[in-house]
Amino acid sequence: MDIKYITFGSGPKTMVILPGLSLRPVSETPQAVINAYEIFATDYTVYLFDYKEDPGEGLKIEDMAEDVAQAIEEMELKDIYLYGVSMGGMVAQCLTLNHPDLVKKLVLCSTVSKVDPERKTSVWLKYAKEKDILRLIDAFMKDVYTKELYEQFIDMMISMYKSLTDEELKAFTIRLEACQGFDIMERLGEIKIPVLVLGSRCDQVFTVEEMGETARILKCESYFYDGYSHAVYDEAEDIKDRINEFFMR
Repeated sequence: MDIKYITFGSGPKTMVILPGLSLRPVSETPQAVINAYEIFATDYTVYLFDYKEDPGEGLKIEDMAEDVAQAIEEMELKDIYLYGVSMGGMVAQCLTLNHPDLVKKLVLCSTVSKVDPERKTSVWLKYAKEKDILRLIDAFMKDVYTKELYEQFIDMMISMYKSLTDEELKAFTIRLEACQGFDIMERLGEIKIPVLVLGSRCDQVFTVEEMGETARILKCESYFYDGYSHAVYDEAEDIKDRINEFFMR
């Protein structure tokens, strides 16, 4: 298997988490993931799948979905409660569309089904290609988090990520380029399982109208928070409870 993963919990149900775009693999900080999702550890065996550390040029979101699907099939997982965040939500939509037999319920957070290639993330792409790490970290943090969290954690994030290697920047760039122009809007009607769409009305990466359009086409439940930015999945205290309630229903 070419992708790394974290697993924890001992429940009879299977939950799969697909994370968003990050400067380094989320799987490198397993304890942080376990702490963040401990609410699910009793009822679920939880898997967080990362993405290939060395993605090839021309990568597409569909390719990432197939990598995850292959891992899921190799591990013989089934009846999955799938949770996709941001870029991971795009991957989750492709996975559900192309492997509907694997997924039982789906939660999409801070994500869309169509990405305008000229949106704000093009600034991230510019800094990543220029290898301007400090500006990349600053722009990423400002766009993803609320002002309060940005001010609280920006120094720590610079300390953590200022040593990004050329290989890490290249992988980030390739995955970001895969998001630009992503569009599966016309296929959304093929998803027949229960779906919950979550997000923030103040998201600075995707608009609430874009996220709401995904929910409208899916004819599914949705909830949009006030007072948070793109990373509502990290900041809203009750969001894990909301996801758990939907999965358990």
